[in-house]
Amino acid sequence: MDIMQMEVFRFALENTVDSVLITDMDSVIRYVNPAFTRITGFTAEEAIGQKPSIQKSPHTTRETYEEMWRVIESGGWWRGEIINRKKSGEEWYSYLSISQIRDGHGVPFAYVGIARDITEMKRLEARLREAGLEAIFMLSVAAEAKDEVTGSHIQRVQHYSEAIARRLGLPEEAVEEIGYSSMMHDVGKIQVPDAILKKAGRLTEEEWALMRRHPLHGLAILRDKPFYRVARDIAGNHHERWDGKGYPHGKKGEDIPLASRIVTVADVFDALTTVRPYKNAWTEEEALAELVRRRGKNFDPRIVDIFVELYEEGVIHAIRQQFPPD
Repeated sequence: MDIMQMEVFRFALENTVDSVLITDMDSVIRYVNPAFTRITGFTAEEAIGQKPSIQKSPHTTRETYEEMWRVIESGGWWRGEIINRKKSGEEWYSYLSISQIRDGHGVPFAYVGIARDITEMKRLEARLREAGLEAIFMLSVAAEAKDEVTGSHIQRVQHYSEAIARRLGLPEEAVEEIGYSSMMHDVGKIQVPDAILKKAGRLTEEEWALMRRHPLHGLAILRDKPFYRVARDIAGNHHERWDGKGYPHGKKGEDIPLASRIVTVADVFDALTTVRPYKNAWTEEEALAELVRRRGKNFDPRIVDIFVELYEEGVIHAIRQQFPPD
């Protein structure tokens, strides 16, 4: 490499907005660029000779680091989000790319990590998520109030759904998303006339046809925003049946989104055990027996089996005690 090429590389490293850190094969820091100092607060003198763990945060999981080293040691580039800690102790989020550096014979002699500071982006995501959750709750309360159902119903269905999803072994992020999305399952009822929703007697065929459109109304309300993807799955499919005899599209079995299959079981159990304008509340035992009777017909058998397990373990009753029906 000639002098001009070396100057070009030095200029690029010292002027990039991304943090660049180079270590030897013993993971001892040998170089940091000015962006590293600007972002982390560690000067080059403070960092060189140390291990990268000087900026390690406990909020980056061990599994993340294990996966990182598997990829690096196999000769690949690992890319992903890492939470680091500045000299001040403040945490910062980075999108990190890290790999070995090899000589002309293919022998590794160093590691290079290039980290882009995405802290502000993560803060913006958090604010947008908070705003989205607030919108979900307000719409859910509006829909349930119109149907003369209280907010405690929303909370019970949310927690039942989370318990089922967690027992299925879904990642905690997915569990949480199914939980807050479950609150939107009946948002389409906002567009159903009060005279139908609050009617104490049997609905006419015309009234029932209007009622059966509320999943489609829910899809229209939630539109195609990415944040509401799971909520759309639930709102649009929670009246589909495992045997294909549901509505609005007659979907069958696993063609029905998993989140919707979970919420359907949670919602029906809570509806059965709650007073409605057209019926008295069933006992928990009666409602559970009904879920079992309709297992494989209305409901995914595996979801019903999990719900029964949770009931027998006292999880469902504990949720009902935490958020008691009015």
